[in-house]
Amino acid sequence: MPAAPILVLSALAENRERLCAWLALPDRECVPLADADALWARLRQDKLTPPALLVLDGHPAEDSYPLINRLQGDPAGARLPVLLLTENLADSSRRFYAGLLHGLECLAKPVAEAALRARAAACLAQDDARRAIESCISSADWDQTLREGLLALDAGGNIRYANRQAALWLKLSPLALCELNLLSLLQTPVTGLDAAWSSSAPATALAGQAVLEMRHLPLWRADGGTLLTDAALAPLAGSPYPLLFAFRRADADAVQAQAQGLEQLVRVDMLTGLPARAHLDEAMLSLLREGQKPVLMLLDIDHLRHVNETLGYGFGDHLLQAVAARLRGARESGLLASMGGGRFAFLVDDAADYRVAGRIAQRLQAQFRLPFLLAGHEVFCSISVGIALYPASGDDAEQLLQGAERALVRAKMVGRNVIQFDSAELNRFSIERLEREAAFHQAIKDGALQLAWRLWRNAAGAVVAIQPRAVWPAAPAGAGDLRLLAEECGLSRELGDWLFRQAASSTDLTLPLPAGQSLAFAVSSPQILDPFVVQRLRAWINRHAINPAQVLLLIPWREDEAAVLRRRLPELAAEGVKLALYLSGQGSALDAFASGPWQAMVLGQDYLSRLPPDRAGAVVSALADLGGRLGWQVLAEGAPAGMETQALFLAGISACSEDLTVLSSVM
Repeated sequence: MPAAPILVLSALAENRERLCAWLALPDRECVPLADADALWARLRQDKLTPPALLVLDGHPAEDSYPLINRLQGDPAGARLPVLLLTENLADSSRRFYAGLLHGLECLAKPVAEAALRARAAACLAQDDARRAIESCISSADWDQTLREGLLALDAGGNIRYANRQAALWLKLSPLALCELNLLSLLQTPVTGLDAAWSSSAPATALAGQAVLEMRHLPLWRADGGTLLTDAALAPLAGSPYPLLFAFRRADADAVQAQAQGLEQLVRVDMLTGLPARAHLDEAMLSLLREGQKPVLMLLDIDHLRHVNETLGYGFGDHLLQAVAARLRGARESGLLASMGGGRFAFLVDDAADYRVAGRIAQRLQAQFRLPFLLAGHEVFCSISVGIALYPASGDDAEQLLQGAERALVRAKMVGRNVIQFDSAELNRFSIERLEREAAFHQAIKDGALQLAWRLWRNAAGAVVAIQPRAVWPAAPAGAGDLRLLAEECGLSRELGDWLFRQAASSTDLTLPLPAGQSLAFAVSSPQILDPFVVQRLRAWINRHAINPAQVLLLIPWREDEAAVLRRRLPELAAEGVKLALYLSGQGSALDAFASGPWQAMVLGQDYLSRLPPDRAGAVVSALADLGGRLGWQVLAEGAPAGMETQALFLAGISACSEDLTVLSSVM
C-alpha cells in the first residue's frame, strides 16, 4: 500500500515548487495545491490514500485562519496534521494558532530547509504511528473513543505517539509530548512505575499480557495544573510500540476532592480556574488598607444566554473558558476573577483617573474583535463593562462592587458592548461616545470619508513626507481629530485600513515616490497592539508593490504599553519600514528614545502647543539637536507659539505646511 501523501498548499507558485522539492521523498508523493478549493477536492476523493500531512504556507498569516477553522470542524480535515509556515511568529501568535487545531505545528519564516524537513519528518512519524496504533486497536476490538487520551510507549517508557485528546488535556502538542517519558507526567509516585521502568508493573504487563489499571491518577499539565484521571497501561500486540497508556478524566467529584480542599473550592472557580468572589473581596480589602485607590470593573459576556440556548450549555462552558483565557492573556497587572454566570471582575490596583480606567476597559473589549473557535464554530461575542472608582463610588469593597454593578446594568440597557461608569457626569461622555461611534462607523461603511494629504517640507521647500488623512465633511459636533475619535470608538483598525487602502490606490499619488520622500502614516496605539499588525503591513506592501524603505510609521509612545511596544517595534523594523517616535501631548517617557529602532521623530501639534512660549524655542532646538545626534529625521506638525516656521527650518526640522482635502497631484 503506498505511503500517505504530503499536501503542500501555497498561493505562490514558486513557494509550492520550493516546498515540494524540499519535502521530496522516494516513497511518498508530495502534492502541490494552489488554493483551499483544491485542498477540499483532494480530501474528499475517497479512492485516494488519506494524506499524512498538510504543509500550509500562510501568506499572509491571517488568511490561514478561516481554513484552519474549517479543518477543525470538517470530518474530512479534522484528523489531518497541519504544519503551518507563518510570518513573524511571536509568542502570542504561536499560542493563538496552536489553540485553533489540536496537533497543529508552527514554523516561523524564514524557514530553513533542514528545519522544515525535521519538523515534517516528526509529523509524518506521528501520523504513521497513529495509523499503526489505530489498526491494532481496531483489530483487538479495543474500547477506544475520542474521549480517551492515548500515549504509545517504548520499552523504556518514552512517549512515541500522542493522540489529539491527550494533547488537549495535557496542554502540550503531540510532538512536545513525544519528547517526554511517562514518569515525567506523574504528579505522585505510582507503585511499580516510580521504580526502574524495566522492572515491576510494565514488565509484568508485557509478560502476562495483563492490563494495569490506575484509579484517580493525577497527571501534570503543561500549565502546571493537574488532571485527575482513570488510566490503564496495556500491551499493544502487533504494534511497533509495546505499551499503550490510555487515560480519561476521573469523575468531577473525584477531581474536586483530589485537587482542592473545601476552602480552595470557595476561592477558585472550577470552570475557568480564575480566582472566585471570596478572593476578589480579600484583594479589595487589602488594597483599601494599603491606601490605594482601586478601580473595579465588572465584565459581562453579551448574549451568553443565546449561545447556551442555541448551542447548548456545554458549548457555553467552553466559551467561558476561552473568554477567561483571552482576558487572562490581555491583562498586564491587576486581578482577574470569575463572578459566575458569564461575568468577570477586573481589579486595578491604582488608576490615575477615569481616562486611564476607560483605556484599560477599551483594551479588554478589543480582545473580542477576533472570533473564538469552538468545536468548528466561529463565535463572535462582545462584553459590556461597568466601572466603579474609589472613592467616587464608595470607600469600601461592598460599595465598589455595588457601583460596578449599577454601571454594568446601565451598560446593558444602553445597548451592550459599551463601557459605563458609576457616575452620571462620566456617563454623559460615554453616551456621546456611543452616538459618535455609531455615526463614525456608518461613515466608514457608507464611504462618507474623504482622503486628504498633509505635506511635510524642508527648508528648501521640497516635500520630504506625504501623509494621507481622513476628512469627514458631515462630522457631528465634538468629533474632533478623526484619529483620536477612531481610537476612542475602537475603530482604529478600520480607519487605519481605510487610509492604507485609499492611499495606495489614489490617483493623486505617483508610486514609487521620488528618492528622499516617504509615505507617512499615523499609527494608533490599538493598531500597534493588534497581534496581526505586522502581517497586514507586509500584505499591504506586497499587494501594492510599495518600497518599504519609503514607508514612515508615526508611532506614539505610552508608558502603560511600553512592554508591548518593545516587542512590536523590532518586528515592524524588520519589514524594512522606517519608524518615527511621535511626541504627543499625553507625554512621552524619556526611555522611549532608547526603546525602539527609530529613524525619525515627529513633534505633534498638541505637544508643541503645550510648550511654554518663553522656553519653546529652546526645547525644540534641543530636540532637533538630539534627533541630529541620533541620526533621525525630525518633523514638526506646526510651530509652537512665538516661533516661526522658518526657525524650524533653520534648526533642521521639516515642517507640515499644507493640509488639503482635494489634491490633483502631490508631486
